Amino acid sequence: MIPMTLGEIAKAVGCNDPQMATNKIKITSISTDSRPQPEDGDKEGCLFVALRGENFDGHQYVGSALRNKASYALVDQKGREEFCSEIDPARMITCENTEQGFLALAAHYRDRFQFRMVGVTGSVGKTTTKEMIAQVLAAKYETLKTQGNFNNRVGLPKTLLELDDTIQAAVIEMGMNSFGEISDLTRTARPDAAVITNIGVAHIEYLGSREGILKAKMEIIEGMKDGSPLILNHDDDLLASVQCPQMRIIYYGMESEDCDVFGRDVVEEGNQTRFTIVCDGREYPACIPTFGRHNVLNALAAFAVGREFDVEPEKIIEALTHYKPSGMRQKVVERHGIRVVEDCYNAGPDSMKAAIRAFGSMKRPNGPSRKILVMGDMLELGDYSQQAHYEAGHCAAKEDIDVIYCYGPQSQAACQGAREACNGQCGKDIRYFTDKEEMTQSLLSLVHTGDILWFKASRGMKLEEVLSRLYERF
Repeated sequence: MIPMTLGEIAKAVGCNDPQMATNKIKITSISTDSRPQPEDGDKEGCLFVALRGENFDGHQYVGSALRNKASYALVDQKGREEFCSEIDPARMITCENTEQGFLALAAHYRDRFQFRMVGVTGSVGKTTTKEMIAQVLAAKYETLKTQGNFNNRVGLPKTLLELDDTIQAAVIEMGMNSFGEISDLTRTARPDAAVITNIGVAHIEYLGSREGILKAKMEIIEGMKDGSPLILNHDDDLLASVQCPQMRIIYYGMESEDCDVFGRDVVEEGNQTRFTIVCDGREYPACIPTFGRHNVLNALAAFAVGREFDVEPEKIIEALTHYKPSGMRQKVVERHGIRVVEDCYNAGPDSMKAAIRAFGSMKRPNGPSRKILVMGDMLELGDYSQQAHYEAGHCAAKEDIDVIYCYGPQSQAACQGAREACNGQCGKDIRYFTDKEEMTQSLLSLVHTGDILWFKASRGMKLEEVLSRLYERF
């Protein structure tokens, strides 16, 4: 972060204190965590932002932060009156709302720099697409990207505050649970281009319908200049019919050749996928070190962004070959003759079905082998949960998968869906577990050399605990 004065920060967040407005003391770091960290720098240059969450109020920790970590704090009037009455007013910048103030501060800081930015959103695949885009842009530019899942009103400002004069391009992921969230994020980041990967059913509990989700995702254009490229997945039925005359729509896809960037001839080989990209009348053989049709679509989106940002097609293709899955997002691990796909960072109805279909199409190694799917609960689906899990189980039973383990209270519906789809005729081993240890023991006794396992669940199900036990055995 390049230093800002307290006066500059006060103006950015709408602080009306005339003494603070003229303060020339420099802030060199901004933190939302009141606890001291090993990497913390100069306390005198640190500003603590007192944010509120569902189960906490950062204003309760302002005193602790000022003793241990920071010299100044960003607070709002309500929090200041309730928790900070004994703190020196000269050490506090007061705004109307600290979350909005943090966004406003990040927007002000972003305006200091000249670079090219793409915003990425969608129901499924936005993190993988963000990673692929960053890989492509890094082939030509010094590139900043959203780390982990810092894609909300707190994470996005943190990412923007990492900007400095060396950054030439940025890839910013934008997530949401309700209307207005992406509007806030895009108005803060002001992307030069945007990608929407798809419109699924994640967050349908809050947004009512896929049409509502589309409306919320399309808020991304509110922070963009007219005529900017809006890059959409044409294979998605709702995105294919988007009307947005103020933007320059660019389509990518695999189902219709009526796309600006078209993918075909998909062949999965082991842990990689080969395909052909058709763009501007030319064909480009491509390869990504992962599998699944959905990942080909993500790569096509990255190609489209690279093309818009003047990266040569050959450099784009080369960059895609070096993509590495992040975290537990379809990461392939080979352990003494078994192959494990770690895909338990997150899960929703659309990503679960995409993973199941990718697993079903995966080629088996030579020799005896079984495909074993371990499905855990998809969380935060509300009233749609039972139907979503039933459909996922039904989908799994129709694919080339030998064993289906379902774990968690919601996954009882997945087990029911799988069994009813089979109707006792498919010969699959379908089991339901309420206890993780019981499932782990059953899995350890089941797996042998040559098997392929795919783990898929929401992060809260902590399937990595099962993975660690499996790796101890193999």
